[in-house]
Amino acid sequence: MNVRTLGYITMLCAPTLLIDAYRHGMARTLNGENDLTGNLLTMAFAVGWWCAMLALRQLSATGRGLLGRIVVTAPLITIAFAVLQEILDIAHVNMQSPLYVVSDLAWPLSMLLTFVVSVAVLVARVLPLPHRLAPLFCGISLPVGMVYMIMARLEDMPIAEFGWHTAIGWFLLGLALVASPQREERQVTLAAA
Repeated sequence: MNVRTLGYITMLCAPTLLIDAYRHGMARTLNGENDLTGNLLTMAFAVGWWCAMLALRQLSATGRGLLGRIVVTAPLITIAFAVLQEILDIAHVNMQSPLYVVSDLAWPLSMLLTFVVSVAVLVARVLPLPHRLAPLFCGISLPVGMVYMIMARLEDMPIAEFGWHTAIGWFLLGLALVASPQREERQVTLAAA
């Protein structure tokens, strides 16, 4: 799949966590409590997220070296495990099973890795500046949510803020991917210079 197609998928899937949050009146749903529609919406978000990371990998946005490739590949693995959690929830798999525990941990780990990717994209300077800022907006979603939670003395992640942040962030990331110069275009430009 080309980068633009992956960007469109990311944009299409970006608001699904927010939609699910609205379905539940902005109340948090615990693991195993969501219905089929909620699991599918959460899975759709993760699929769009995975597509965004794949597109960044195809663009070599984190750099062309080994470290850059490893940094952008790691979330592809953890996001796949996050999607697996939704499948396990649909199948009503025991939440104490090792596979479920690993897939549950994959969500925050994927968010953390997205932050690492966003910093790598910013530092690598492969993409134009506006295109480098979109991954950063996504990457800070978990840290911003955590800071807000601590400052507001909340016991849990603020669902409305997190939902809006992810919807806007991943939409902007998808838009940046759609508008980004494709690898072939960049190579032709570099060769001409």
